[in-house]
Amino acid sequence: MQSHSQAVGISAPFDAYSGEGPYSFVSYAHADKVVVFNAMRKLHQRGANIWYDEGIKPAGEWVEEIANAIKGSSLFIVFISPRSVDSRYVRSEVGYALSENKEILTVFVEETTLPAGLALCLQQFQSIILSEENWMDKALEAVFEKMDAPVSTKTELVDSDDEVVDHGKILWGFWEKSRESQLARWKEPLPVTPKSSSTKKAPINRLESEKTMDAEPPAKVSSPTRHPIATKVEVVPEPAEIHNPGDLYKDDNAGDFSWIPRGEISLKVPYSEETKLVRVKNGFWMSRLLITQDLYSRIMGNNPSHYDPSIRDSVHVLPVNNVSWLDAVSFCKALTILTKSEGRLPDKYEFRLPTEVEWEYSCRAGTLTDYYFGSQGHELSEHGWFRGNSQKRLHPVGLKKPNPWGLFDMYGNVREWVGNSFVNTLLNNTEQDEFRISRGGAYMKSAIECQSSSRSTNSLNHRFRNLGFRPVLAKVPA
Repeated sequence: MQSHSQAVGISAPFDAYSGEGPYSFVSYAHADKVVVFNAMRKLHQRGANIWYDEGIKPAGEWVEEIANAIKGSSLFIVFISPRSVDSRYVRSEVGYALSENKEILTVFVEETTLPAGLALCLQQFQSIILSEENWMDKALEAVFEKMDAPVSTKTELVDSDDEVVDHGKILWGFWEKSRESQLARWKEPLPVTPKSSSTKKAPINRLESEKTMDAEPPAKVSSPTRHPIATKVEVVPEPAEIHNPGDLYKDDNAGDFSWIPRGEISLKVPYSEETKLVRVKNGFWMSRLLITQDLYSRIMGNNPSHYDPSIRDSVHVLPVNNVSWLDAVSFCKALTILTKSEGRLPDKYEFRLPTEVEWEYSCRAGTLTDYYFGSQGHELSEHGWFRGNSQKRLHPVGLKKPNPWGLFDMYGNVREWVGNSFVNTLLNNTEQDEFRISRGGAYMKSAIECQSSSRSTNSLNHRFRNLGFRPVLAKVPA
C-alpha cells in the first residue's frame, strides 16, 4: 500500500500514534487525503489518539503494520466517499475490522451510495456527515467513549513465539523469516495447557473463536504428520427433540442448510506424534450448496467472480469465486444483519464461516476413508468437479451426489474458505496471522488433492477463480 502521506507533496498532519494507550485507526482513500488530513488534524488537536498509515513503505496488497494497527485499535474510523468505496485497500481494512468485531465510526466525506453488503454491515454503527456543523463533537464523543474502554495491546502477527503458521505458498516478503521461526518452534514440545492469562492478547474474533470445541489431552501415536489427519470420527446422539443428521432448514435469503450433529473427531497433530480428540459440542446448520454468484450479488451488490466466456451456464447458478477471506466474512456478517432485520434469524444464531474442524467433520459425515464415499478415487467423478472431469471450468452447484449429510460439492468446483484453523484448535491458540485456510477440492485440482483432508493456505486478502465458500448457521458463542 502506498503511504498516503507520501503522495503529491501533501505533508502528514502529525505522527501516527505509537503509545501504549487506546487509539483510533483511520481508513481513507488516497484521493481524499486533503479533506481527511484536515479532519484528523482537528481531532488530534482535541486530544484524540489517531493511527493512520503515515510513513509505511509501499506494499503490494496488505502490510503487517496495517493489520496490527487495526487489531490493536479501540475504534475504527472510515472516511467514506466514492473513491474510498472503490479502493481495494479501504475495502480490505473495513473487512478486517469487521472480522475483528471492531466498533466502526463511518464519516461521510460526501454523499455516497454504498454497495449493498457494505451498507448492511455499516448500518449497525454510528455514522457522521462531514458537512454537519457538529460533526466533530459527535466524532470526539465516539472516540473518547472507546478510549475509556479497555483495549488490548498490539501483537505481532508474524515472527512470534506465540504464533503458529501453517506453511503455504510464499506470498509475502517476510515469509522466510516467519518460516524459520515456526520451524524452530516445532522442535520444541507442544503445549498441553493454555498460556497464563496474564499475557495480554488481541481481542478474539467471534467468528474465529473456537468456543464450540474442547481439546482433550493428547495421546501418543506412532508417526509424525505434516497436516492433521483424522483417526476417529464419531457422532454423539442428540436429545430426542433435536434434529437428525442432514435434516433440512430453509432460509429465505441463503437457501437450504443441513443439520450437522454434535460429535467428536480425533486428529493427529502436525509435526508431532500426538493425537487430540476434539469435540464439536453443539450442532449447527451448514449450507448444502456453495454460495452462488446470484446470491452473493443480491447480498453484497456486486459479483467479483472471474468471467470465463467459455462457460455457457448462467452465472446465477455458478459458485461465486475470486473472493478473499475478508469478502467471505463480510458476506456472512451482512447476511446475519439482513436476516435478523427481517425477523427470520433464529434467536442467538449467526451466519459465519465454519471452522476447519467443523468443515472436515461435516465433510466426513462420520467416515474415516480418504473420501466420504470410500478410498477409490475413480468414483470421485460422481461426487465433485475436479481436473479429471471439469474441462478446466466451473460448473453449476449441486449437480453431483451429496455426502451422507446432504452437502454438495465438498470435493469440487471451488475450494472453501474456513474460519480458524486446526492449529488454533489443536494447540489452544486463538491468535492468527494474515494467512487463512481453504478446504475441499476444486475444478483444477487432481483427485488426490480433493480428499477429505485436503487443505491449502493463502493470505486473507488473496483472491482466485478457484476460491469460494459456504456459510454455517450456528449459535453465537456465549
